[in-house]
Amino acid sequence: MATRCWLSCLAKLHPPILLPHNQPRVIGRSKETKIKSKRCSKSQVELLADYTSCTVTARQLGPNSCTVNGQHVCYGSSAQLKHNDIIEVVSREYKHRVEFDPAPSISSTANSTTEEDTTMPRGQKKRSIDDYFSNPKKAKAGETSATGGWEKSTNGDLLVYQKNMSSSEKIAGYDMDGTLIATQSGKVFATSYDDWKILYSEVPGKLKKLHDSGYKIVIFTNQAGIGTGKHTVEGIQKKIESIIQKLGVPIQVFVSTGKGEYRKPAIGMWNFFLNEANGGVEVDLDKSIYVGDAAGRPAEGKKKKDFSFSDRLFALNVGLKFYTPEEHFLDVKTQAFNMPDFDPREVDASLPLYDPLTTKVPGHKLEVIILVGFPGSGKSFFCSTHLVPLGYVSANRDTIGSWQKCISLMEKSLKDGKHVVIDNTNPDLDSRKRYIEAAKKCGVPVRCFIFATSKDHSRHNNKFREFSGEDHSKVSDMVFNMYKSKYVEPTLKEGFHDIVKVNFIPHFKNKSEEKLYRMFLLEK
Repeated sequence: MATRCWLSCLAKLHPPILLPHNQPRVIGRSKETKIKSKRCSKSQVELLADYTSCTVTARQLGPNSCTVNGQHVCYGSSAQLKHNDIIEVVSREYKHRVEFDPAPSISSTANSTTEEDTTMPRGQKKRSIDDYFSNPKKAKAGETSATGGWEKSTNGDLLVYQKNMSSSEKIAGYDMDGTLIATQSGKVFATSYDDWKILYSEVPGKLKKLHDSGYKIVIFTNQAGIGTGKHTVEGIQKKIESIIQKLGVPIQVFVSTGKGEYRKPAIGMWNFFLNEANGGVEVDLDKSIYVGDAAGRPAEGKKKKDFSFSDRLFALNVGLKFYTPEEHFLDVKTQAFNMPDFDPREVDASLPLYDPLTTKVPGHKLEVIILVGFPGSGKSFFCSTHLVPLGYVSANRDTIGSWQKCISLMEKSLKDGKHVVIDNTNPDLDSRKRYIEAAKKCGVPVRCFIFATSKDHSRHNNKFREFSGEDHSKVSDMVFNMYKSKYVEPTLKEGFHDIVKVNFIPHFKNKSEEKLYRMFLLEK
């Protein structure tokens, strides 16, 4: 009889998940699994392990089917897995293997066909549960596992190669793809982990010269494909090891696997390097450099514009001198580049809150205020700090559930003699019209407060909230794009008594918060 059963992620996005004996275990989109796709429900699949028969029953709970050994399992249906069987938590995505410990005899699993059985090269040892932890009995949150010079935090957001490499005050930092290497195939994206070549013949010699001059060579690379399951940890690790061998100099590497604080242009990787991987030696920024191809360069001739600003902004956030690969390796003159439209360093905290300055709150004996602005433009903060303390009742779809409920709350509050603020994005005519008409039926004037915060400024605010640990849900770019596509500038003809512009005034708890806010957090 087995004593343990694990659900192991083939892409190593997370540590194996224990499936207790005869206790249903529901998995899906969560921090535990690192699954972020909305195709995957938070309650996607229920797994029930039976240690006596070494089987796991998978019952589909989410609307999008899972796949067990290549067979789709639809909503409400079940399928059985044996030792080493494969389940895709969402069909074609997030492959996991069932592993019993100790493993059942070969005869009991002879009829079980697994992906590894058909794809593993002859002679390669099958992965066991111990391969996921340096010490599986003692692995705890926050600890790291290390193999062959690689270390990975248990949440998998950062991979580090040669963490204990000798320290230096002079750092030559590099992006990887498009900076040190290009695809051998000539395609934009590599077709395999072997599809690469050194970008320029001058690269190895340049790195060797810097190394001989006392520089520590460090790669900082974004590899979000690991977090989404497009790439495997093992594949990227082997690729990087091959690249370093080809370059012929010692190199320390930091790999961001997701879209959080470690992803450039945010400086999580740099901070980890300073605090954990340079032996306590302070870096001399004036003597150090960073090189990358995501530099905000415009299109020129047949060459397309850079896909983002992330490398240039990463260097700017850290305080490093920045060079493109052409400038650094080929000694070309400084190349033209653009900066993002939104610059967080220029956000003015001294602006007046309202325009016009004569704006009064409350403006009438009884009134309704409709807020209009992007997600992350500061509406809810403004509402809670400037309106609710004055007795306004806040109606918000995110907390109440629907616009119909917002109207019901508005009508009840107005009858009780209370001001109301509609705290939603309200981008278009129809979304505002329903509240204006309801207020008119109550004989109450309506004002519109527009938040003068651009799309990118709002995206920056949302990213800042994520990094600073505030309790806010992540907002995808799709939501920002949808708001922009629906937006219609409010006018008095809609029935507003007046229209007020609200400026975004940042507030910080401390200097560290302000320092983070003033950094570039958006890569494009």
